[in-house]
Amino acid sequence: MSKAKTKTKTKTSPRTRGPLEERPSAERSGSSPRLLLIAARTVGRRCLEALVDARAPIAGLLTLDPTKAETTTSFAYFDDLIAAHGLESRRFTALDTDEHLAWARAREPDLGLVVGVSQLVGEGLLKVPRLGFLGFHPTLLPQGRGRAPIPWALIKGLKRTGASIFWCERGADQGDLAAQVEVPIYYEDVSETLGARTDQASIRLLLELLPRLAKGELPRTHQDDSQATIWPRRRPEDGRIAWGQPRRALYDFVRALTHPYPGAFTHRSGRRLFVWAARESLDERRGLPGEVLSIAPHGALVACADGAVLLTRVQWEGEGEVAAARAGLAERDRLGE
Repeated sequence: MSKAKTKTKTKTSPRTRGPLEERPSAERSGSSPRLLLIAARTVGRRCLEALVDARAPIAGLLTLDPTKAETTTSFAYFDDLIAAHGLESRRFTALDTDEHLAWARAREPDLGLVVGVSQLVGEGLLKVPRLGFLGFHPTLLPQGRGRAPIPWALIKGLKRTGASIFWCERGADQGDLAAQVEVPIYYEDVSETLGARTDQASIRLLLELLPRLAKGELPRTHQDDSQATIWPRRRPEDGRIAWGQPRRALYDFVRALTHPYPGAFTHRSGRRLFVWAARESLDERRGLPGEVLSIAPHGALVACADGAVLLTRVQWEGEGEVAAARAGLAERDRLGE
């Protein structure tokens, strides 16, 4: 599925820390279990950075092949970290192969970590590490099992989410919890800022957990399946804006699907328009849902169910992102048609 904006494949410097510059320190000892890390996306890279900073022994690293970059949200490259730290590594497109299984066994890991990977770890690979595999999920499991946890938390208008580390089983996000912490969701959050905060919380939990595992502790708290909710996969076409919703719901929808996700979108005269940023408006003007009420230097005011939202950054399909005031919209245009 094509996206509105072409991503540049920029390799990140090994000294780049981004939102994790205040990363908590970990015990720097050789007693940590030997780790087999299966990692993809920005969260996987951040986790690897934290582990090498903590001098955790990494037996091997499996990373997502760059051929998947265009179809993977928040795809991250690992080549610079692999070279800088002399890591044993392989790339994968599918995890469940005899070659990956044999390679993983040869690394003789004590503990597996799977971070930012959508594929389930197969039964054979799950059995390779002596202690099993730990998975990461940015919700308060058993709430929010499944796909797209960051966008769904914002779309649903939640005021809190979480970071959970769990013992992997064959099902998705179903194993016993090893550690969990609540993470607040702020009104100003977009998908990127919330994702960075849950990443940081997950990494902090991991660095606190590793010394306990080294001492032989195996913390396990059973997930109550009766309290579980499952959030479904989201596709780019699920980003269509329904203007008949309240303004707060529209604000949440846009901020959930903005970069690095494929984006919320609408149409005018059959032409797709992506909305990358918007905010609730207290303007008292009213109109039909999707009607452009005014164009001002600070944005395009569009009517919805209970008032209006102000579009501030938009992009016509096939063109560049611009301020909404410069997008060629006009008063009385009807979006969604």
